[in-house]
Amino acid sequence: MAISFIQGEEGRLIILFLAGLGAGFINVLAGGGSLLTLPVLILAGLNPVTANGTNRIGILLENLTATHHFHQRQLTELKQGGMLALWTLPGVVSGALAGVHISNLWFQRILVIVLIIGAITLLFPKKTGTVPGSRADGQPSLWLYPALVALGFYGGFIQAGIGFLFILVLRKLLIQHLPQVNAYKTLIIAIYTLPALLIFAWMGEVHWGIGTTIAVGGVLGAWLATKVTLSRRGELWIKIAVVIMVGIMAAKLWV
Repeated sequence: MAISFIQGEEGRLIILFLAGLGAGFINVLAGGGSLLTLPVLILAGLNPVTANGTNRIGILLENLTATHHFHQRQLTELKQGGMLALWTLPGVVSGALAGVHISNLWFQRILVIVLIIGAITLLFPKKTGTVPGSRADGQPSLWLYPALVALGFYGGFIQAGIGFLFILVLRKLLIQHLPQVNAYKTLIIAIYTLPALLIFAWMGEVHWGIGTTIAVGGVLGAWLATKVTLSRRGELWIKIAVVIMVGIMAAKLWV
């Protein structure tokens, strides 16, 4: 069923723009914005697979926008972020090629459990001091690299909720500072989304007109989210946003 509760093409464009605005803000600040855009894309008349592919246009542009602003504030090193993103690419390609399939109920429920554990872990206070023999903050754990491949597969396959998982993995296996974690998350997602989008486009599963309208709103939402992330209470706002969106996503996926 296509969007029909607002008359005319102008109303349809407004809905798509506002959905992109909200999703761009949510995706950059925490993750889970696809929970907003995917239903809207399907209501706009796209089948679920095409909605999944079309959604990548906004994801690419909003994360590029956020990455630019974070890099200006020296929260990321492009070389390090690029190397981390390379580890996601094998998973992204295979995940995107498998993207014509929908996830089954048990996969959704496992994802919910992971997201809830991640949100709870995020609320734990940071440990002070260092344990002899433990890795220093900023030094990657060996577990980071297989985790990136797995995250790449999920990101290429569905994408929804990938931001939560990146925040959890990067904070546990690389760096503690949440605004910096968020900055690297957006950089990695921006890089791997391009090949995923190209694969969906090659398969004919991207509607460029609808996707561009949502992407315009997504860019504005991403810009606003960078301002919140870089504010004095940026880390607190990230935690709040993650917990709220994990709760919403868990309720939606578990049913």
